Amino acid sequence: MAQHADPWPFFGLTITAPGLELRYATDELLLELAAVSGDVVRPGTRPFDGDATFYDPSPAGRRRWLAGQWAARARTAVDWWVLAFAVVVDGRAVGAQEMTAANFPALRTVETFSWLTRSQQGRGFGRQMRESVLHLAFDGLGAYRARSEAFEDNEPSCSVSRALGYERDGTSWTLREGTPAPMTRFLLTREAWLERRTSGMTIRGLEPCLPLLGLA
Repeated sequence: MAQHADPWPFFGLTITAPGLELRYATDELLLELAAVSGDVVRPGTRPFDGDATFYDPSPAGRRRWLAGQWAARARTAVDWWVLAFAVVVDGRAVGAQEMTAANFPALRTVETFSWLTRSQQGRGFGRQMRESVLHLAFDGLGAYRARSEAFEDNEPSCSVSRALGYERDGTSWTLREGTPAPMTRFLLTREAWLERRTSGMTIRGLEPCLPLLGLA
């Protein structure tokens, strides 16, 4: 009988680092994340823009988050893709790390977004998650640039970007509770990443994914 290629090899994609693992978010992992996605935002803070489902811990909010994840996965193609990972610590999914790109084969630029449950915040995982996905971007996929942005008062995210060598790349504006709020844009070049790159990370399952990302 003829052997057929895995139709969705991303499910086998993982990045292992000391202390945590990024696992491509299967439906099982998404359900684990949905169960904790209502416990991300500290009282009195608004770190995410728009009507982020993290501000709605109800079952309806979690369903909206799941639907958004499934829709983004379904859009994945050479001209636009998202790699959504569950952050697994001690066998539990405690957060998410996403990486998106448009026309990556030509532009070689990625953008990142992440979140952690409140019980895991302040333990250094935010930086380690970003380092892991940057390792995938630059070492695994051959990226030239990585972008990130955060509200100016989201100091944890901004401090991770600065510590990893990102440079400020301007300001954008978006609505937060109906009021314009400034977001700081950050840019990390391949050269800056090479100066600070860390060791001890392992990528598994990438090769069969490359053609789906336009990287034959």
